[in-house]
Amino acid sequence: MMSRCRFLFFVLILVLIDSKVKSQDIHFSQFYTTPLLQNPANAGFFNCDYRLVANYRNQWRSVTKPFTTFHASGDIRRIKGKNKNIIGLGLDASVDKAGDSKFTTTQFGFVGSVHRTMDRYSHHYLGGGVMLGMTSSNIDYTNLLFSDMYGGTLVQVPTTENTALSSLSYFDFSAGAAYNYIPPSFQNSFTMGLAIYHINKPKKSFFKEDSSRVFRKLVFNVGANLHASSRFEFYPKLQYSLQGPSEELVMGGFVRVNLDKMQNSKYGIYLGPWLRWKDAWVIVTRFDVDQFSFAFNYDLTISKLAQPSESKGGPELSIIYIGCIPHFNKKIVFCPRF
Repeated sequence: MMSRCRFLFFVLILVLIDSKVKSQDIHFSQFYTTPLLQNPANAGFFNCDYRLVANYRNQWRSVTKPFTTFHASGDIRRIKGKNKNIIGLGLDASVDKAGDSKFTTTQFGFVGSVHRTMDRYSHHYLGGGVMLGMTSSNIDYTNLLFSDMYGGTLVQVPTTENTALSSLSYFDFSAGAAYNYIPPSFQNSFTMGLAIYHINKPKKSFFKEDSSRVFRKLVFNVGANLHASSRFEFYPKLQYSLQGPSEELVMGGFVRVNLDKMQNSKYGIYLGPWLRWKDAWVIVTRFDVDQFSFAFNYDLTISKLAQPSESKGGPELSIIYIGCIPHFNKKIVFCPRF
């Protein structure tokens, strides 16, 4: 298994050599609440037996019709063997609708992962995962205006633009690897991951052009869970994404105030600053209520788009539920909250 994990890392690096592709993906400021969008290797690495996630984002309402994104995922874990290896399976889905054309992209992904312990006490885990996906896009030309529709007069005439093709679909393949450290005291945990999306460079064109393809995307993330005291915890996080000529760096940290005295506190409130580099400040608040986590953020634009958007970014809402199935797993692995 260790040789397979090393091979997976090797494949991920090789994929970076050729990145001349042409499209971009959806993104969330709360990247840590979309585990399968962040890395397929995240499937199955959490407490209890199954995890359900829902996300909503609304952006650019002050400029045009808002861009709205809905995302949902679900994954389940199975603990196998005396070394407490973890197998994860999951489903990921999203719908993104943009602008006056109602350009809609719908994505579905099937995810599988394996996390193998690297020591006899199950403190170090090295995992790998893959995602097989299908994407479809469609566009509505009804509300779009083209320059040739006026012909030098104020009388609108039919456009000569080719609007016959309004939908497309393609198959997608992605992979990732992750390392997680769980200390004996369950404090000061650490996580790190590297993923490549759109490895097969699928063609994406309404005009069937072979040169129009989806950008490969590299996603690197790192984070920790640091216990300052029985009442306070600190969660620093960073995610870097590179897709074609575009890149994104989001970083920040939470201070979590534990509202109960349990070792794995079920009730807490989070506060902390976040920054999407050269783009926006992100104001976030999050609450843990037993097996639920609720988070809300608002982006404050600081880029060149601040003036036309009146410094308004977009609201974002995330809900996570982690549940247990009685007797589903005979063994227990404590996975810290990241």
